[in-house]
Amino acid sequence: MLRRLAGAAAAPLRRSLCTAAAASSPPLRPPWAMLYAKPALDASGAPSRASLDLHEDLWAQLSVPARLVVPDAGDAADFFAGAVRAATPDGLLLLDFSDTRCRAPVDRTFRPSWLAEFDAAAEYAGEPDVARFVCNPLSGQLLRLPAPGAEFARSSTAGCSTGFGLLTQSEGSRGPPDRYVVAQLSRSRRGGADHPVVRRFLSETGEWDERRLAGPSVPASRDMRIDPNLEVVAFGDRLWWLDPTWAVCSVDPFSDQPEHRLVELPPASVLPDLIDLAGTPVLGRYRRLGVSEGKLRYVEVSNSRKPFVCSSFSLDEKGCCWTLEHKVAFNPVLPERCKVLEDHIPCIAAIDPFRANFLYLIYGHFLIVVDMAKGKSLGGQHLPERAGDQTLCPSGFLVPCMLPTWLESSYIPCAGTLSSKKTNSKRNSLAETLVRADRGQKN
Repeated sequence: MLRRLAGAAAAPLRRSLCTAAAASSPPLRPPWAMLYAKPALDASGAPSRASLDLHEDLWAQLSVPARLVVPDAGDAADFFAGAVRAATPDGLLLLDFSDTRCRAPVDRTFRPSWLAEFDAAAEYAGEPDVARFVCNPLSGQLLRLPAPGAEFARSSTAGCSTGFGLLTQSEGSRGPPDRYVVAQLSRSRRGGADHPVVRRFLSETGEWDERRLAGPSVPASRDMRIDPNLEVVAFGDRLWWLDPTWAVCSVDPFSDQPEHRLVELPPASVLPDLIDLAGTPVLGRYRRLGVSEGKLRYVEVSNSRKPFVCSSFSLDEKGCCWTLEHKVAFNPVLPERCKVLEDHIPCIAAIDPFRANFLYLIYGHFLIVVDMAKGKSLGGQHLPERAGDQTLCPSGFLVPCMLPTWLESSYIPCAGTLSSKKTNSKRNSLAETLVRADRGQKN
């Protein structure tokens, strides 16, 4: 139902498509999928590659060999929590796995700075219990990133870092990327004074570095509260972080002299600075950034009772103003013989990357789609059982994942290899890269 509504390929998929298994005539794939944000750890001794379980209803889940995350994993793998932190327009994913036994205490305070503090303290660079990977979900290729190093941990202002984003660049307008950067916004004490920085890993160098961040100052009276559970969006050669209370911050992490830009949300969406801090993360369920039809989109759903109202805005080409494209009231349509949900409020699952008027919502244990152009719900279906109890609908539960046709045969760029398009030159094979990633996690 949902796949048909999204305009995916007409030929039916097999019930499950696993990229780890060879297929003589692989089924047609939809152009994108809604990826469960918590990848599974496979302790069965599977090959050194990820596998994607892709279903007809646009639902997908990634599995990663546990031994790549935890050497001699055994039961220890049960203590590692994984997350899909970001997805690029060309299909690459940023994953991390952290040891929940080593998590720092929760700190829910906010300091008066333009960077957020949040409860996932293990996110800031230098934490030894976090393993990060760049992943090609169709080929299964995984590249483990080195730890940022103790010098970054010593210079970091604890708790003042955002989540990590992933951005790629290609020599041409289409096709596999030629380089990527993994980056976060943070604060550093290098040189004495506390100042904002971009902390980044560049595929071309294979190393971490920091670049001081320039740009117009955020009003001293206003804090940034960047929701760590929401994916960092890659769009227009920049990474975009959402503060669901009032603004969006963006940076070009490839630049050696990066500048941050701030775009306030539409006026009616800006909340008073004195709202209850404890309720701030909940806003991520109802306010999201995404990319569709070549534009950056901001979408929100009213967290009130029926009829629900969803609003969709697009950012102009100058990157400074939002245009309201849709604002509709709707009542969710559930499958036949399903009980009406009186005490549930729909939260945002994903913006359709190809149809900006299609918005996917989680409503209780159902995934529904709303056509904002027609102003009505088109129907929905049960969430898969593996999703568990999603009644509370944590923000970032699903991540839109692009699946271009060339993704399965492309390679993740890395230091010491040439462009994926330069086929006449020598470079690492997929098997060699996977073995190198496997060996790297044992050293």
